[in-house]
Amino acid sequence: MTFVSFHKLLLGSATALLCASATAVLAQEHSYAPSDIENGRGIYQANCLGCHGNNGDSVEGANLASGRFRRASSDEDLMALIRIGIPETLMIPRPQFAYGDLRALVAFLRSMQTGGALTAQDTQEVVVGDASRGEELFFGAADCDSCHGVNGGGSRLHPDLAGIGSTRSAALLQQSILDPKAVVREGQRFYQVTTTGGTVVAGKVMNRDTHSVQLMNADEQLVSFRESEITTQGFIATPMPAYLDVLSADNVADLVAYMLSLTTPE
Repeated sequence: MTFVSFHKLLLGSATALLCASATAVLAQEHSYAPSDIENGRGIYQANCLGCHGNNGDSVEGANLASGRFRRASSDEDLMALIRIGIPETLMIPRPQFAYGDLRALVAFLRSMQTGGALTAQDTQEVVVGDASRGEELFFGAADCDSCHGVNGGGSRLHPDLAGIGSTRSAALLQQSILDPKAVVREGQRFYQVTTTGGTVVAGKVMNRDTHSVQLMNADEQLVSFRESEITTQGFIATPMPAYLDVLSADNVADLVAYMLSLTTPE
C-alpha cells in the first residue's frame, strides 16, 4: 500500500468515526420519554397553537415540523429561544416555564418530524364558561378538591392543578372531566398488586423495576413489594370518575374555564 492510499484510508476512517459520533450524539439528544412528548403536546396546545397551528407550519418561514430552526440547533438552544423569545415578533418570552416544561415542549417539537403533530381531536373547539362559577363548583358541589389541590390541599395521589391552564388546552381539560380514562399520563398511572398471602394493594406507581414495585397506597403511604412476594400485578384504570352523565354541559364549561385560569404567573 502506498503512503497516499494509506493516508486516504486513515482520513476516511477518521471521517467515518466523526460522522458516527455526531450521529450518536444527535440520536441521544433526540431520544425522549413518551411522557415528555405527551406533556409537551399539552404545553404546545396551551401556548403555541394559536400562532404555529396544528402542524407547526402556520408561521411563514418557521416550519416547526421540519426539525430545522434558523436560530437554534441543539435542544438547549431551542429551550433558550423559547424562554427569551424573539424581539419585535409575536414570539414572546416565556420566563415562567420551568426547565422540565421547556424540555417537554422541545421533545414534542422534535416528535413533529415523525408524525407527532396535533390532530383535530386534540384541538377541537369547546365551550368555555365562567371561571368564578367553575371555582365554586371545584371547591363545592363537584368536590374536585377532595382529590386535586391548587397550590396545596387535595391528595398526594392526584396531581396538584396549579398552573394547569398553562400546560393543557380547553379540549384536553374537557376530556379529563368527561372521560378521564381516555388519556392517563405516565406519572399518574395506578397499579394493583396481589401478594402471595392474598393481600390486594392498589395505588399510584412510584417506581417499578425487575426486582420490586413501589406504590403510594390509598392512605398516601409508600409501600414496597419484592417480585418474589407478588402473585399478580398490573396497571388498573384511573380512580377518577367520569362526569359525562353527572355534570351539565354548563357545569363542565365552567370547570374548564376555572382550570384555564390556573396559569403560571409570568
